[in-house]
Amino acid sequence: MAESAPPPPLPDGTWWRGVEVVRHARRGAAQHIAHELGRALVSTRSSAVSVDLVDAVGATLACDVHALCPVPHYASSAMDGYAVCGSGPWRVMTGDTSVHDAASTAALELAPSQAVPVVTGGVIPGGTDTVIRDEYALRTGDELRFDDSCPTSELEGRHIRPAGTECRSGERILTAGSVLSPADIALAAVSGVDKVPVVPVPDARLLLTGSEVQSSGVPTPGFVRDAFAPTVPPVLTSLGARVDSVRRLPDDAAVFAAALDVAITDRVPLVITTGGTARSRADHVRAHLERRTTPIIDELDLQPGHPTLFAACGPGTAVLALPGNPLAAMTALTVLAVPFLCGLLGRPAPVPVSVTVAHEIAGTRRERLVPAFQHADGAWSPCRQIGANMLRGLSSAQALLSVPVEGLSAGARTEALALPW
Repeated sequence: MAESAPPPPLPDGTWWRGVEVVRHARRGAAQHIAHELGRALVSTRSSAVSVDLVDAVGATLACDVHALCPVPHYASSAMDGYAVCGSGPWRVMTGDTSVHDAASTAALELAPSQAVPVVTGGVIPGGTDTVIRDEYALRTGDELRFDDSCPTSELEGRHIRPAGTECRSGERILTAGSVLSPADIALAAVSGVDKVPVVPVPDARLLLTGSEVQSSGVPTPGFVRDAFAPTVPPVLTSLGARVDSVRRLPDDAAVFAAALDVAITDRVPLVITTGGTARSRADHVRAHLERRTTPIIDELDLQPGHPTLFAACGPGTAVLALPGNPLAAMTALTVLAVPFLCGLLGRPAPVPVSVTVAHEIAGTRRERLVPAFQHADGAWSPCRQIGANMLRGLSSAQALLSVPVEGLSAGARTEALALPW
């Protein structure tokens, strides 16, 4: 849907200046703008903190990390056996076949016809030509010969891992913006790194509105269970944020305004609200945000989630106002919160995947994102129970499937958005 009027100019000196302001934003544009808004907010925050490796799994790397030593940092044996020099037979430098002191072995310099026992991962002494595996070594006292079954290839520089074969000292081993995995931390450790620079975890705060919302038990007619408090915090945590508080608010404009002002004063990077985003007289959330903040994305050209509002305000706060219907809210959370937090954390924007639909799907006047599942043959179909107020379809979904205005024919290609859990 085209904009009915150009957006108002942004005030000078705002952290979000330069981010495009859009009304009735199409999904792709909305995702891009949300990512840019997150990147813009970075300027108001500390750029990096240094943390111990044990605390870094799941964090986002703020700067590239370089190896402080080659890996492996010494030439090592790939087998249990004997490091030898020359063509043999060899005299074993020690009568002990146990594991040897690494420093002593490293200080050795083998001469022709000399050998020393080595273990897998052990230091290879200087002068070594090859490693003879234990099963091919025939030792009598200090004399070492080939077993009759030994292939001549054992003399061709076998079973030696040279220093620096995995990486050189000073080589970049981890790239800024990556989410650190246990394997990344292991690589950093063997490269001599003790601490890594990570992006500070951004706080998020939830303001859940609705006098009719119950937090436990079976709701009576006219009341509903809270679907957001138990679900949105773990989703945000999985995206790299930390939820500092969850507040349930009655349908009172003054109470909401006070809670939002506190969050802005606290410079909470992301405030998420639920409900009150339509344009009726009862929707005080939208009315207050339109007065107090600068709407960046004012409604989505999307179903469900159309009345979503994403705004910027204060010295360092973005407000994502979600619709009250559960599926609509979760859809908008996926479309906007995911790329926003990626931008805020220095991560690349998420990219939808191209998929094939199993059968014809009718279009509507807006793009739809529908909970969908994948068949055994790889094609996708919408789940059942996918109304804006429903959660059952989302519970069984594997992704959100894009259905364009014109609909989809059987076998057509479209995009699917990964769910943030």
